[in-house]
Amino acid sequence: QALQALVERRLDALADAAHEALRRLAGSALRRGLSARAAAWFDHIVPTLVLQAAASDAPDASLTRGIALLTAIGRRSSYFALLAEQPAALGRLAQVCAGSALLAERLTEHPLLLDELLDVRAAGPLPDPRAIAQEIAAVAPAHDDAEAALVALNERRHSVAFRIGLAWRAGRIDAVAATRSLAVVAEAVVAAALQLAQREVERAHGRIADGGFAVLGYGSIGAQELGFASDLDLVFVHGAETQAVSDGARPLDAGRYYLRVAQKFVAMLDTATAAGKLYEVDVRLRPDGAKGLLVVNLPSFEAYQRERAWTWEHQALVRMRPLAGDAGLRARLEALRAELLSRPRDPSALAADVAGMRERMRRELDRSDALTLDLKQGRGGLVDHEFALQHAVLAHARAHPALVAPRHTADLIAALVAAGLLPSSDAAALTLAHAAFVDLSLGCTLDRRPRRVPRERAQPAADAMLAALPSLPRPPGAAMD
Repeated sequence: QALQALVERRLDALADAAHEALRRLAGSALRRGLSARAAAWFDHIVPTLVLQAAASDAPDASLTRGIALLTAIGRRSSYFALLAEQPAALGRLAQVCAGSALLAERLTEHPLLLDELLDVRAAGPLPDPRAIAQEIAAVAPAHDDAEAALVALNERRHSVAFRIGLAWRAGRIDAVAATRSLAVVAEAVVAAALQLAQREVERAHGRIADGGFAVLGYGSIGAQELGFASDLDLVFVHGAETQAVSDGARPLDAGRYYLRVAQKFVAMLDTATAAGKLYEVDVRLRPDGAKGLLVVNLPSFEAYQRERAWTWEHQALVRMRPLAGDAGLRARLEALRAELLSRPRDPSALAADVAGMRERMRRELDRSDALTLDLKQGRGGLVDHEFALQHAVLAHARAHPALVAPRHTADLIAALVAAGLLPSSDAAALTLAHAAFVDLSLGCTLDRRPRRVPRERAQPAADAMLAALPSLPRPPGAAMD
């Protein structure tokens, strides 16, 4: 009885709060300042948002998001007209407010994204990845001014990512396809931003002959498994001789020249503009970590990877992919990666290194408890999956060179099957378990929730993944538990 009374009081409080929020909206300066026609549109929109909020899993939060969005677009009453006259677009708007804190937040911060909801293509298929990349690549060259180009790039990136979010929420693409598409967007943005950064540095300092600069993507961007709020793990390498100097009016030696390129590039990705911010950038995976140089030359990168890199750093190479920059330098880095992944390794030492690092990460980062599972770090979660596949590549790439090329989880699993190293039935179980975790993870991100879910929702996928793990090729004693 006490519990029932508590629940009833809580529901009453929520109802009172919702009523008060709507009362304030009805009497707000926004509503009073509308023309009679705009007010009629407004009064048509509000009930739809309220009904969708009431039917959602979090009605109070959904209503709050809807009111914040109406307030943000209030200065553009033309949007009210378009929403009132397009029931499908209004329905999509209500669904966004009810079902995605992240997308609603982005709409509130950047009302121009409403154009994506109003576009009839919003309910249709997404462009293919090549078209997405071409669309983004065309933005920066159309602007001679770097700041204007950056704003336009931000607008296009956010609109395409928003469109991907709508498609996934509506069930028109699955979670794995969504993460691949988001990675395509990010890779195109990286290439465009690098061109802008190089253009700015060249204007001030000229060029370096026979140089070259490359951006390496690690982690989720390298593996093309990017989330809606993922940062980019990047490493920068240049191919110039140490004594090389640029040919501009204010010449710089190679080290300082490419440092300037990298700094300007990171600033372009990380700087907030009127259209938002492109991406957070993490550069801690560079050689020697936070104490190392932001940009290293190719010989130094090669020497570090061959002589001083830890096993976990070679694990990271499994998902690494050159994203942008000089084609020749990128090819040399690809060849180095293949060489490093294919080197002979002591099976027992490799197994111990991988299992030891996984246990350390679990001890320090796993936020699971008796009721919830950490989707990334929990037992049977995404990192267990990654480590098992990385171990398989490091252990067997020398004998099976085809294991070197894939980066994406599904592609790695398929390569292991093709090499005769993994039974098809276990491969199918691993692929489905991974897809389930990606789906749950995207849902958490879009709802602005930590990536921890009730065990009853995630445990079946975790159990399936753990059951299939023994089939992955690895030496005795390499158990990941």
